Amino acid sequence: LCELGSRAIEPFVVPLLAAALDESGSSSSSVREAAEDASTAIVSLAHPLAVSGVIVPVLFEALHSPEWRAKAASLDRLAQVAARAPVQISRLLPKIIPTVTDQIWDTKPQVTKSALAALLAVCNTNENPDIKPAIPAVVNAISKPADTYKAVEELMATTFVATVDASTLSILCPILSRGLKEKNA
Repeated sequence: LCELGSRAIEPFVVPLLAAALDESGSSSSSVREAAEDASTAIVSLAHPLAVSGVIVPVLFEALHSPEWRAKAASLDRLAQVAARAPVQISRLLPKIIPTVTDQIWDTKPQVTKSALAALLAVCNTNENPDIKPAIPAVVNAISKPADTYKAVEELMATTFVATVDASTLSILCPILSRGLKEKNA
């Protein structure tokens, strides 16, 4: 249905995203591949205004799955949504960053890799030009606490001219908070 490309089918297929993400954790490779293809197609078909009310809550719910493949698929879809609807994702950064950061510490390396990619993708949706150059260092510091000092140093060299909004603070606060707690910062 999603391959038809018609917006008329959107209300019928978007509610299937939760089931597709759930089946992404299937032990059967054919079911898993079909579910991942379906979730990719559903996210690409969804209207950007459905992101905050429908898509992101479903993706967050999938992160509570006991199946690591479902978590990785959900994080991959979050990165996809960030590319398709950057304005909506940027507004949701205060909710997204703590949720995705928790997934960085998952025991499965595949989930960690997807979480890092998703975190970088969602942080890049921030429209503040002052922190754009520092985003890779900040994301790296979130995943590797030993690199916090490097990120703080990069942020110290930043002159903030643009307005610092909630999404910008949601990127900066975890690193600044950790940097203030460390002895060498």
